Amino acid sequence: MSIGTSSTVKLSADASGRARTRTLNLWAGRTTAAIGVVHIAFFTVRTWPRWGDWIGGALHGTDAIQNPANAVSRGEFWALLGSFAVPLILLGLLIARMAQTGQEVPRHLGWALGAWVLVCGWILEPSGFPLGLVPVTLLLLAQRASRASRASRASRTSRTSSRPGNGRKEA
Repeated sequence: MSIGTSSTVKLSADASGRARTRTLNLWAGRTTAAIGVVHIAFFTVRTWPRWGDWIGGALHGTDAIQNPANAVSRGEFWALLGSFAVPLILLGLLIARMAQTGQEVPRHLGWALGAWVLVCGWILEPSGFPLGLVPVTLLLLAQRASRASRASRASRTSRTSSRPGNGRKEA
């Protein structure tokens, strides 16, 4: 086996690892955004009768907010417009864009999102929070694939640099 063939195989495996990381992150972003969109769609239909009241100012002022008669309307507001659905969509789009441009998604993101999903799912049952485990799993798998790809590159680099005649000038 020639050195060129071995190198080509290694590069191909490395490129494959980067492609896998990119694909996993892309789908993590897409599913995160989709969960936010589905959340908004579900609660838009459910809260539609209250929109006129909200636009009319039914929740304006401390008295309106503290009025027990507005408790249901207030809860529905926090389930829709005041929820984390819009930031979740934006986060999903950001993750997908990072994947498309080849940027590395921060490692802490999958762990933090996973902790949030698990705690919220444990507190509020039944809910849609367990759906968040799909993008969390994809983010963690992408992190693992990225680590393996980096380890492969580091191993290949250390072997290449330790070979005699690797192109370095010796003093």
